[in-house]
Amino acid sequence: MDRWSGPVIEAAKEVHRVLGPGLFDTVYKLALAEELRRRRVPFARNRTVPIRYRGLVLATGLQLDLVVGGSLIVDVRSVERLGEWHRAQLLTHLRFSGCPHGLLLNFNVSAMRKGVWRARAPRPP
Repeated sequence: MDRWSGPVIEAAKEVHRVLGPGLFDTVYKLALAEELRRRRVPFARNRTVPIRYRGLVLATGLQLDLVVGGSLIVDVRSVERLGEWHRAQLLTHLRFSGCPHGLLLNFNVSAMRKGVWRARAPRPP
């Protein structure tokens, strides 16, 4: 586990305790950012990461919900259940961003511990 996952998960639990499930993910993103700010956890919101293809930088980049401490991507969702597509997307974000760790947080759960999925960046071939 990395340095920032624990504090982010604790902040997510507090957001979930106060707001509960059933809201749009944008609400949880804003509330989580506020909770992290209150806890003095360093983060950046809505960071764009370029996609490079054969030496070109494509006009469209990846939009990351939160990057905590410069090394942890936090992807916030509010869905019935996390699917393989959500997990694959986080792994792709890790690969293009260079961040070593990621958290996928689904707030549409009865208890926040059920909505946490951790990932490490795939190792280069």
